[in-house]
Amino acid sequence: MTIDKIGPLNKILKTQGDIRIDKTKGTSKKDRVELSPEAKRMAELSQVEARVKAAPDVREELTADRIKQLRDKLENPDAYLTKEVAEKIAEKVAESFGIG
Repeated sequence: MTIDKIGPLNKILKTQGDIRIDKTKGTSKKDRVELSPEAKRMAELSQVEARVKAAPDVREELTADRIKQLRDKLENPDAYLTKEVAEKIAEKVAESFGIG
C-alpha cells in the first residue's frame, strides 16, 4: 500500500518563530508579607526555647557543690555551728510550731 504526499511530517515539530515578550517597565504594586501577632509570638518562643536547650544545665553543678557542702558540715559540725546559727535554727523551729 502506498500513501502519497499527505503533507510534511515535521509540521507538528516546526516552531512558529520567535515570540518576543517585552519586559514590564515597572510595577505599581509590590508584594508584601505581614506576620500575625501569633506568628511573631511563636517565633519568639521558638528562639527562647532554642536558647534554653543550648544553655548548660547548671543544676548538676550546684547540686554536686551543695551535696559536698552538706557532707562537710555533717562530718565537721563544729566548723559551722556557731551560737548565731543555733539561735536561727531554734527560731525557725519555733516558728514552724507556731511558737515565738
